[in-house]
Amino acid sequence: MKTDLEKLFSGTLTKEQLMNHLLNIVDSLTELEKNNVDFENILLDKKHIFLDHFSNRLVFMCVPIKDNVFEKVSMGEFFKELIASTTYDENDDLLCFIKLHNYIASTPAFQLKDFKEKLIEFSTGRKQRKEQVRETNSNFYSPGFITRALMATEEEGTTVLGALNELEEYEEGTTALGVDNRNLSKPFLIDAESGTNIVVTKEVFKLGRDPEQVDYTLNSKVVGRIHAELVTTDGEYFLIDKHSRNGSYVNGVKLSSNEKTKIKHEDRIKLANQEFIFKLF
Repeated sequence: MKTDLEKLFSGTLTKEQLMNHLLNIVDSLTELEKNNVDFENILLDKKHIFLDHFSNRLVFMCVPIKDNVFEKVSMGEFFKELIASTTYDENDDLLCFIKLHNYIASTPAFQLKDFKEKLIEFSTGRKQRKEQVRETNSNFYSPGFITRALMATEEEGTTVLGALNELEEYEEGTTALGVDNRNLSKPFLIDAESGTNIVVTKEVFKLGRDPEQVDYTLNSKVVGRIHAELVTTDGEYFLIDKHSRNGSYVNGVKLSSNEKTKIKHEDRIKLANQEFIFKLF
């Protein structure tokens, strides 16, 4: 019995399910790479990659023909599309999914080894230990992880080019708590009519038609002077209608005035006759 990736990634996935699926794909591709299979001949398509339930291994279609009719995509594009189309359980570790999405979207040169390390880091919350370079008298660079700066030798005329800064060492069992917010994208609204992105830059972000009182001005006479507020609290997002005459809506449901209503990724928001889509990434 086999299931294609499209069905495997359908439905709502938890963090554990998503990470297990992605690691399974990476390990299978890595094994193909070790066996000198040309990735140009691998059909990276969700409908043509299968999970064998008997062995719990992935089965790929190899297309060794001169002119195939299948659209070729790069490894990075394949994973980017796969993650972007995944429905994630927002009651699980949503921050992990955002970090994963941002990493795959911003990586210019995709490498399976680096991607696997990131998957493990995002899944466990800590970086893998780095192997230290043994001190030797050799002047040759030894492959592997470097956890300290390369030191110049004292030999006359010797210069070390591109010395590396010392990297932070992680003690066994140490978990780094917290997130570097600079690496995370800010939430934003997409204007459904114009496609304009409205980045939410403050914890209390005001929307309305009065440019002197709001953070983003809506050019509609039926929108209130301060129509609504988008509030960020402890990593969660809420919409508050500020006693507007023509109402605020989330997914078609009208909000009560001055009450916080939780919103999530891809919720549709309507302020009077202005419609938006709320996005976390």
